[in-house]
Amino acid sequence: MKRRISISGSVFLFLLVFAPLVGATNHVLRSEHDVVPSRHIETIIVRAERVQPLSASMGPADLQDDPLTLNAAAVAQRVPGVAGAYSSIDALEVSMRGLGWERVPAQLDFLPLYGSCPARMDPPATYLSPESIEQMTLAKGLPSVTYGAGGTGGRVMMRTVSNILAPALDGQTGQLSATWNDARDGGTGSAGGRIGNGTTEAGVSVAATDYGDYVSGSGKHVPADNRSHGVSATFRLTPDADNGYFGSWHSHIIDHVDYPALPMDATAVTADTFTFGGHHGALGEWLESVEWQVGYAISDHSMDNALKPNRTRMDAEAVTEAESLGARVASELRFSERHRWTVGIDAHRLDRNGIRTRAVKMGPPPPGSYQDPIWPEAKQAQAGGFAERTSDLGGRGQLRIGLRVDSISSCIDRGDESTPFDATVRDGYARYYGNDARDTDRDELLFSGNVLWKIPHGERVQWFVSGGCVQRAAAITERFYAYAPAPGGLLVGNPTLDPETKSEIDVGMDFFGDHVELGIHAFVSHVEDYILETAIGTTPSGARVRGFVNTDALLGGGELQGRWLLADEWTMPFSVACVYGRNLDDHRDLPRIPPLSGHVGLRYDVAAHRMRPWVETTLRAASGQDQVDPAFGESETPSYQVVDLRAGMTLAGRLALEAGVENLFDQDYSEHLSREVPFAVGDLLPGERIPMPGRFAYARMKWLM
Repeated sequence: MKRRISISGSVFLFLLVFAPLVGATNHVLRSEHDVVPSRHIETIIVRAERVQPLSASMGPADLQDDPLTLNAAAVAQRVPGVAGAYSSIDALEVSMRGLGWERVPAQLDFLPLYGSCPARMDPPATYLSPESIEQMTLAKGLPSVTYGAGGTGGRVMMRTVSNILAPALDGQTGQLSATWNDARDGGTGSAGGRIGNGTTEAGVSVAATDYGDYVSGSGKHVPADNRSHGVSATFRLTPDADNGYFGSWHSHIIDHVDYPALPMDATAVTADTFTFGGHHGALGEWLESVEWQVGYAISDHSMDNALKPNRTRMDAEAVTEAESLGARVASELRFSERHRWTVGIDAHRLDRNGIRTRAVKMGPPPPGSYQDPIWPEAKQAQAGGFAERTSDLGGRGQLRIGLRVDSISSCIDRGDESTPFDATVRDGYARYYGNDARDTDRDELLFSGNVLWKIPHGERVQWFVSGGCVQRAAAITERFYAYAPAPGGLLVGNPTLDPETKSEIDVGMDFFGDHVELGIHAFVSHVEDYILETAIGTTPSGARVRGFVNTDALLGGGELQGRWLLADEWTMPFSVACVYGRNLDDHRDLPRIPPLSGHVGLRYDVAAHRMRPWVETTLRAASGQDQVDPAFGESETPSYQVVDLRAGMTLAGRLALEAGVENLFDQDYSEHLSREVPFAVGDLLPGERIPMPGRFAYARMKWLM
């Protein structure tokens, strides 16, 4: 078992390195343009709300601010109202305001991204490292119709290039970073650089992770090996101020990742994404610009149960793939001084295929070889059009009105293939959903639209109110799963699912004072035909079968976030988020609803000193969650309070050093959305939720060139 550091040793190391620096004089708050950005993503988000309510945007400094975040999904979790579900400590599934999974699409440069694992080992936002993207925007409320189809739970939008028309770099930049994580007895490293001549620019970045298992606050050993790496390359061309082009390639490779909450571990994953685009401005009196983008992504995934205790009963392996292709064209039109239109079309196609092979040694089922077509060559295509008008109302603010329409086609090519449980895949659907489920072809026409009114109240206050609806077709996983592995049994899709229709009202206020920044947002939404995962039966051998059904749901909640400037050197960031979800048909709680949670920090920032030292402590807390859905199989979770301590400094203006102790008081806790283990792994027992790491220290070095 891995050695765990003592609290006295951690604090001693922390103070030995950083305490002498805290006594510097002549302090002012660090600017966001300094070499080492402050760890205050909450403040950045509050400022972003002033530009666009219901969304939070982060640039490179904020994306790379936390040395313990491995990917874009982990960065997203730092935003109030965003929670994470874990099947492995490094594979976070984003949930926004109580809605996750297929409801929160991830996209790179408007290309929708999809994982290739049926068990969601690889949520697509985990494919991208913070160093590989320039901007990430999280849309928590009703998203702009220009962003794409679906998204009843929000949207994670990542951009390779934040501004296509920005002048290309004239010179060269680079950085090198390395982090040691005591909890994982391993580390991460990244390097990158850009070079340009003012018109043409090229960049490359690489990142690698070599992590081991960890120990929880109660001393339990948790399997968590992670050996993965990635590379990205970008190219930009800006021939003049009105035209720009870009291209990108992102590759993510997994050699091995442990998944204690799943019956298999990832043994080989390769995901490649290519995006290209251009922007053309000053095209005419009313046609301001045209922007186009195309993209292609392919992911191959292999997993097996070689390290699982059920290996004695069967040898299991799954080989799956996902392939997507997309394109988008949008035009900016201005017919009058006060009204700007965005009009465009977008389309994408997704193909998913997967086979699980089982060599059963001990039943049930009877010993022998089995092949499960868990994704029976499933296909889904989308084509849509959108129009959005943004109007300047003068002193009454700004009004945005948008509408989009989408055509969705879904089908499978291997519906007549046999399964270990039924004569054909379609017979399996009919067993649980009736004979209508034998018809697996589905064509749907969906509509979405919303209105956002931003209302200024002086220079310091902005109100907003938003309302509308968004529709989402059932995803391939929800519609076409064919006896895929699931916690405690198997999962079968439902070809008869109707699309979700979410109607929502959002209201909020942002205040920007000299000493306080504060944002208060609230929402209520009704989801007609909410797609609910629930128990639907058992197999002949007695294994539990879960499936998907339509129901109606009600959700409500909100977020409070901000920062208090106590003095020139002292700031206090804070946030709290809550959400409530109810199944209106069955009169029970919705599953996967995070509890009331938040954080409060205290930061001492000595930016005027030549070494720019800073010290920060943060209290993270969540209430217990007893509002659970027994039919889903989730259990209650207790409350927790966790304290983190961090500090840093900069040497010679280029070498940034940071160290800290996470979970200072060694609390034993789990996130409510984390999945439960199906059988004993490490020191975890069946049905136990994956715990978070106990107390550990880390250190990072970052060199800017």
